Amino acid sequence: MLEKLAAKGVSPERRGLVRNWVDCDAIRPSPTPSPYRAEFGIPDDAVVALYAGNLGEKQGVDLLGPVARRLADAGAYLVICGEGAARPRLEAAVAGVSTVRLGDLQPAERLDALLNLADVHLLPQRHGAADLVMPSKLTGMLASGRPVVASAAPGTGLAQWVDGCGVVVPPGDADAMAEAVISLANDPDRRRSLGAAARQRALERLDRTPILEALERDLHTLVAGS
Repeated sequence: MLEKLAAKGVSPERRGLVRNWVDCDAIRPSPTPSPYRAEFGIPDDAVVALYAGNLGEKQGVDLLGPVARRLADAGAYLVICGEGAARPRLEAAVAGVSTVRLGDLQPAERLDALLNLADVHLLPQRHGAADLVMPSKLTGMLASGRPVVASAAPGTGLAQWVDGCGVVVPPGDADAMAEAVISLANDPDRRRSLGAAARQRALERLDRTPILEALERDLHTLVAGS
């Protein structure tokens, strides 16, 4: 995003970056199973891939239909919670898939429990979207201490954020996303390792308190300089 501002001629003193942040005390790995597992009727030993968020056009959620069918063949569950323009198409695409669970937007006070339902988080994006902004939902995914499978082109900001704490697949490639989830489903040690790295990245770079403290310092500096 900063590069795009520079390309548009925005002067350096007018360019700045404030990251999306997450409350790492409110969203954290849970030592006990999420209550959503029982509410959705998912077996205790089943691997769950979760998409939670806006079901809009930018998100590229249409590929979740074929992903769901591939995961069902492998015995993994897909949970989708959210609302948006693409939801009717998505509902039609997963109709009859017994390992899919569809939910509405969940209350903010249950976000931690919802994110802890995931063994793997899914973050589909249309081609080009990952070049612009980091999806705000990624912060909670990382804070929950679970690996992320994200759609992003190499070299984009999203790909860089997910590198080391998840798997990056080409945008729009349902087979690649499904294969990444199935690979993680069959490798619990790798899931734990990537999840621990995700949590550490959230603590070091995305926690709300240090980001807001840095912003406050920058604002004081700007005011003093003016």
